[in-house]
Amino acid sequence: LYSFCDGKDVGDTIFLIASQINHGKEWILGDKDLSIAIAELNMKAGEKALDGCDHKTAYSYLGAALSLLPNDHWRNHYDLSLRLNFLTSSAANSCCQYDEAEQILRGISGRTRCF
Repeated sequence: LYSFCDGKDVGDTIFLIASQINHGKEWILGDKDLSIAIAELNMKAGEKALDGCDHKTAYSYLGAALSLLPNDHWRNHYDLSLRLNFLTSSAANSCCQYDEAEQILRGISGRTRCF
């Protein structure tokens, strides 16, 4: 499924693809490169959901993306980490998860190089 959409605009099918892959994400965690790629796929699904004002769906996909990042993501994938955390904070805020949104923003402020 991932290879079907890699680098392509698959429209709303991205939700189905990301959802199916997420059901087996524990098998992905052992492969760092694949984990990053699937995190990016989930981020794209989250962005698409945000574009459609479906904040709850966006929050779910963005949360899945964060859970796929390796422990060293701020050091080795800084741009992805920053963007993904900002998007997740925004989606959390829109879903009335204010404490989590604030916690994510505090985490960002402790790790940013510059805004």
